Amino acid sequence: FTIVTEIVFRHGGTVDKFIGDCVMAMWGAPTAQPDHAARALEAAEEIISWLEVGNASWEEKYGISVRIAIGINSGEAVVGNVGSESRMEYTAIGTTVNVAARLEAIARPQQILISEQTAKLAGEGFQLTPAGERTLAGQQEPLRLFEVVT
Repeated sequence: FTIVTEIVFRHGGTVDKFIGDCVMAMWGAPTAQPDHAARALEAAEEIISWLEVGNASWEEKYGISVRIAIGINSGEAVVGNVGSESRMEYTAIGTTVNVAARLEAIARPQQILISEQTAKLAGEGFQLTPAGERTLAGQQEPLRLFEVVT
C-alpha cells in the first residue's frame, strides 16, 4: 500500500481508502484537474510497471508474486464528508465510483480496464485495446471497455 500510495500522490491523486486488499484513489477532487483521466492512467501504468519489477525479485527470493487488477472510470461523483452523525469520512460515492469498482472486479490480473469515458478524456498518449462491451450490475446499457496496454 505504501508504494501504491506514493505513486497515486506523485500523479496528483487522492487515496480515498483501503478496502480489503484494494486501494481506492481518485483524481479531480478536492481540486479540479482537467487532465485527471490521464493522471489516473499514468499512475496505473506506473503501478503495473513497479509490480513487474517487484515480482521478478520476489519470485526469485520468496517464490511468490503479487497480481493486481485495476479498474478506472471517469464521471461525476459526490465527493466530500459523507456518513452519519456518529461517523463521517471524506470519500466519493455514486455511479461513477460503483462502475470503477465493477471494472476492477472483472479485470484480469495485471490488467488496467477502463471505461470509454476515461479513454476519451485521457487523450492520445496511451495505447488502448478495445475490450468489448459489458453490462455491469446496476447499469441498464452496456459499457464499451478498453484495456490499457503497458
